[in-house]
Amino acid sequence: MQRRKPKPTLLFVDDLQSVHNYTSKVSRQIGAKKRTAFNPAQAEKIISQRLAAIQRLRIRLEGQASSSKNPKERKVLIGKINYLKQLKTKPFDLIISDVNMPHGFPVGVKFAEGVKKRYPGQKILMHSDDQHALDYLREKGIDYEVKRNQHDNEAQLKQRLKQELWPKKFKRKQTDDDWY
Repeated sequence: MQRRKPKPTLLFVDDLQSVHNYTSKVSRQIGAKKRTAFNPAQAEKIISQRLAAIQRLRIRLEGQASSSKNPKERKVLIGKINYLKQLKTKPFDLIISDVNMPHGFPVGVKFAEGVKKRYPGQKILMHSDDQHALDYLREKGIDYEVKRNQHDNEAQLKQRLKQELWPKKFKRKQTDDDWY
């Protein structure tokens, strides 16, 4: 029996419903699980809830592993437990956050910096269509994606998510408008 890999998990943080609509479509197309937050406080709550659920699952699996008499089953359970332990420093496979949200610029960047401090293994991708914000991201050396019109964004986001989630399979090509 072949082991099933877990679906990639994404967290999108953006104050615009229209962005959440097309990111839902793209997430389904690439086979990822997606959570949405409309502001950093909501995103922090989602991260905390996810980590608590992971902790509960890990404890349950540890109990099953310690009581299992089947060595193959125990080995599988220990593998799952080790995977869950890795998620402490990386609750989601990728967090995508807008830079500009209500409460001023650069709310999204401050959120991302706080997440990176608490979860050093967490990948974060910022996105914006504001030139001032893009200049700021470039200056800080923060990875970002430029928001364009919705149709272009869907194709661009789909390709970028594949590159971030499966870097060996989808090589990233630098273009003239890439600053990251």
